[in-house]
Amino acid sequence: MAEKKRAESLPLEFKLVSADEVPLTHAIEIQEYPETEAASLENLLFRQNAAPELFLGCYLRKDDNQGSPTSIHPNSNSTNTSLELVGYIVSTLVIGDHLTHSSMSSHDPSGDTVCIHSVCVSNAFQRRGIATRLLREYLQHLQILNNNAHASKKLKRVLLIAHEHTIGLYAGVGFVFVGKSSVEHGPDPWFEMVYTLEY
Repeated sequence: MAEKKRAESLPLEFKLVSADEVPLTHAIEIQEYPETEAASLENLLFRQNAAPELFLGCYLRKDDNQGSPTSIHPNSNSTNTSLELVGYIVSTLVIGDHLTHSSMSSHDPSGDTVCIHSVCVSNAFQRRGIATRLLREYLQHLQILNNNAHASKKLKRVLLIAHEHTIGLYAGVGFVFVGKSSVEHGPDPWFEMVYTLEY
């Protein structure tokens, strides 16, 4: 069996997820999360509509002559290349220091806290370092938003909740363990982590 290519050797592209691509993210969501934890299509559509700048996709660039990927999106820069969505991160904003259950279905444009609701990579592309690269790209994207924002619109922190077995993934890109979360979403406990942005 051929060795899977790592993220650094894959032709990946990162861009904001458009409204018409949200059903593709939902297909990955329900494939990778248990039914009790997966976001609904309606919830993902809400998040994209409310905060499109916080919905970042990871795409694999594929030449047309190499076969058709599962999900094809035209690349505005080339007619010979298509993009396959392989992962995404989606968030909303809140005012406060903790990610709560209500934050999963709300967005406060005046919020200074980014609440990450999904970090998801398609099963066929897992264990290649893509989630780590996607997280780093996302945090860099948020820092760019901060650098371009008015002083009153600066983002202060990024919050997420993680199961115990994924804590190392997030710690590896700079998130700090806070403690057990009050959120009950599915049968397993969640743990809150925070990343502090420069502002």
